Amino acid sequence: MNKIVVKTFFFAIGNYSRFSILTALTEKDLSVSEIVGATGIEQSNVSHHMDCLLNCGFVNVRRAGKERIYGLNGEARPIINNISKHIQRYGSDIIACELANKEYISSVIE
Repeated sequence: MNKIVVKTFFFAIGNYSRFSILTALTEKDLSVSEIVGATGIEQSNVSHHMDCLLNCGFVNVRRAGKERIYGLNGEARPIINNISKHIQRYGSDIIACELANKEYISSVIE
């Protein structure tokens, strides 16, 4: 398995805004304005994040008139659903993980 691909994969979905978008898309396909409404992320930022999610293969896009409608790639849906379930179930354990928190804080400071 390619180390750079793995790191980039988790970097792409590890961004809170991108993960929020992916979570919103588990419910149904959405336009940019609907994503803004569902996540509270500014439209210009949504467009920026969608480029990343498209390039990484997490989402697909189709045209509906003038709108671009985004949906989860079929293979991404169970991944996002399972990550969400894991976070809900083990959230307090994740927060308590000293090593992960130490590495996270180090990455923020650098």
